[in-house]
Amino acid sequence: MFTKNQTFMEIMNTEPVGRAIGNLFPTCWLSCIPPEHHHKTMEQIQKEDHMEWGAPFLSGAFVKTANLLMETVRRQRFLFLPLWRPVPDNAWIPDADLNTAEGVWLFTGNPALDNLAFAHTAGTSTVPPFPSASANLTKQESDRRPAVILCPGGGYEMISSYSEGIQLAERMERDGGYKAFLLNYRLSPHSYPLPQMDLALAIMYVRAHAELYRINPNKIFVVGASAGGHLSASEALWHENLKQLALTALMEKSQENHRLVSLYQNISARPDGLGLLYPVISLLSDYHEGTCQNNTKGDLNLRKLLSVEQHITPDYPLTYAFANADDQCVPASNATRLEEALSKAGIPHLCQIYPTGGHGVGLGYGCSCQTWSEDMLAFFAPFAE
Repeated sequence: MFTKNQTFMEIMNTEPVGRAIGNLFPTCWLSCIPPEHHHKTMEQIQKEDHMEWGAPFLSGAFVKTANLLMETVRRQRFLFLPLWRPVPDNAWIPDADLNTAEGVWLFTGNPALDNLAFAHTAGTSTVPPFPSASANLTKQESDRRPAVILCPGGGYEMISSYSEGIQLAERMERDGGYKAFLLNYRLSPHSYPLPQMDLALAIMYVRAHAELYRINPNKIFVVGASAGGHLSASEALWHENLKQLALTALMEKSQENHRLVSLYQNISARPDGLGLLYPVISLLSDYHEGTCQNNTKGDLNLRKLLSVEQHITPDYPLTYAFANADDQCVPASNATRLEEALSKAGIPHLCQIYPTGGHGVGLGYGCSCQTWSEDMLAFFAPFAE
């Protein structure tokens, strides 16, 4: 196992880290380490280099995700599951940043070896800094669990897979009693409906394989952050149409997908519940320019179609959402308009606005929003049992 006493170059030169680390630790974050520091230890890099937002370089997160890759290749404790073709029999680790159908996958614990691998490899960084009443200590590993599919954000330009993916998976699997899956979906220049089709396929895959992963197929939650929140909320709106588009595309892609199409034919792509973290909701008012442009290419009809608050009906999934009032990236008004639409449609929901925390905070420990995951798990609990 890697430690922070090893150099960046030493870790990156170990197969498959160099080609695949960007799947779990965003490639753009690696550019924060100047080339002249590549020979330094991760401990030194943490002291000398900084993330774009000014924090010390996340050396612990880098080492953690490199170790997850090694657990995947050496022990197959985790699995990468392709969604646009049948799952291979042998261990498969995709190259990072493919941004093609081949690069659409779920990452999860291997049910044959460690179905709850996120919980069992969780570090201290995801432990709440407060007493957690939501910790599900009584659920046995053999119990049928609810599932959660995590959709990190990134403006449909990148995927914040660590802070809005891996860390949330650890929290929900260890403390919430969920079985977690991390989704990698297509980004710009791909636009609607392709990313939403990727999520529809993910939901159908998880639901169709409930027995394998020991989950309840009627309790599949989707949790998305920022643009991943928009992905989640919009897929929930148009899931039936997206399912049909995905099945048609599967058939056209390859003859070997016929079995998948038959399997998914009677499987719903509707999530049973949503968790939306500082989400993009509207593409018409107070919207995030990058998310809007990347998912619609500026098409006004698509902007209307994908402004979630305009289309919520009484069959929309139960929803938790939170935002921070000082968010300068995605205005908190997105969450307040969502709450108004949910209330009007009679959807069970909990929407919270915290005073501070900004955008992209993930679990948000140390911010005024630090209890959001606790509140979400408590809100979901009656529906997830």
